[in-house]
Amino acid sequence: MTEAVYAVVFSGEVLDGFSKAQVQASFARLFGLNAERLEQVFCQPRTVLKKGLSHDEATRYSNALQRFGAAVRVESTALAQPAQLVQAASQPAVSPNRGPSSKTAAAAPLASSAAASGSEARPQGMAIPPSRIQATEKIASEVPARAAGTPPPATRVHGEPATARRELGFEFHGEGFEFFRIWIVNILLSIVTLGIYSAWAKVRTQRYFYGNTQLDGSSFDYLADPLKILKGRVIAFACLMIYSAAGEISVFLGMLMGLLFLAALPWILVRGLSFRNSNSAWRGVRFGFDASYGEAAMTFLVWPLLGVLTLGILMPLALHKQQRFIAGNSRYGTSRFALDVGARPFYMIFLVILAISVGLGIVGAVLQGLIPSLVPVVAAVGYLLMFAFFNVRFTNLVYGNLVLGDNRLAARYELGSFAVLMLVNMLGLVLTLGLFYPWAKVRTARYAAEHMALLACDDLDGFIAARREEVSSLGGELGDLFDVELAL
Repeated sequence: MTEAVYAVVFSGEVLDGFSKAQVQASFARLFGLNAERLEQVFCQPRTVLKKGLSHDEATRYSNALQRFGAAVRVESTALAQPAQLVQAASQPAVSPNRGPSSKTAAAAPLASSAAASGSEARPQGMAIPPSRIQATEKIASEVPARAAGTPPPATRVHGEPATARRELGFEFHGEGFEFFRIWIVNILLSIVTLGIYSAWAKVRTQRYFYGNTQLDGSSFDYLADPLKILKGRVIAFACLMIYSAAGEISVFLGMLMGLLFLAALPWILVRGLSFRNSNSAWRGVRFGFDASYGEAAMTFLVWPLLGVLTLGILMPLALHKQQRFIAGNSRYGTSRFALDVGARPFYMIFLVILAISVGLGIVGAVLQGLIPSLVPVVAAVGYLLMFAFFNVRFTNLVYGNLVLGDNRLAARYELGSFAVLMLVNMLGLVLTLGLFYPWAKVRTARYAAEHMALLACDDLDGFIAARREEVSSLGGELGDLFDVELAL
């Protein structure tokens, strides 16, 4: 049997991509520390979290704690033994008359990590619940699988997951008039600056909606640099001018530029998603998107073309392929998303839309001969119904089957309430000549937050921020300019 001669040591430092407050919050939850002991742990130059380990065990525990942002290291016992904190942690000083020394207890706020066994001695006043110990031992044991980018196998009891899910609802705290002031200033400054301010306007808008959207008490962050967005828009505008000029010069050049744009479309989509995700963050950890041009070309060019050639028969399958591509290449830190659904539900959506269209056509033909004035009303109601039905079913299908490790999203859009939302927004925009737009956007964001939740199994602070390479905004701005938009 290998002799256990290693220890896991913490010096109060945190990893890049995490804030000190974030790591402190994780330590408080894991170890059950109060504010005083928590501050002591992060002020000490050296604290032994766990000793008496083999090298593999120490590495495993170190990796587990790094998932929470703690900059821990593995040392041999020969280096760890002289530390005063180790002695205080394993052998609390006891006075014959007064019990454990308060000075010693204060000097050793962390006698063992959440992975320590219950048999190890702990200083008085330091109680680590067994449930916390077991939870972090589970995380430590799963580190190798997660580091490889694959979710750990779920432990099941009688066919059900052993780890209970926590349902965390999204919250949106924005207000219509508050966003109206931002929106109207953005428009006026963009006009005065001949569009230059539009890059800053986009960042202000995104930061408002990100900052007012919360999950588990933490807001989302939008981190894009307006100057990079402006640079991308200038290049995109230049491309548009070249495209327009080519069409004016000759039909052949116009067709050639159109083909070049079509060939560049997958690259534009990938770069746009990369820019959006890499500038989105939650709790200090950025999202990301990594995909190849070939995979994007197959998904957004070849499959839609096959859908057209088969008279729409393969179009639902193409849509399914696109959503799986977007989800599968998106990540939070180093953990990838996945779309856990097949193509059949997409076909069901298209079949219902087809049935509604046929029904509206029949009703319109009958009314045309009886009451022609009702035909536009029926057409408008039918269009609203189809639009609401598609958005509700599509959102519930895609977001309701989106998984991230052991966590998954839940989407619960309702046809009736969503149809009312869209109707009120549409009437508001028409009656106010577009001035209702800020309220419509806020209402839609609030509805989305109220009807979505995260079913969490993992500790949400346990994701490690991936290395972030700087992503150009050019793809995103070309997508906006040429009206290319993605659903996810």
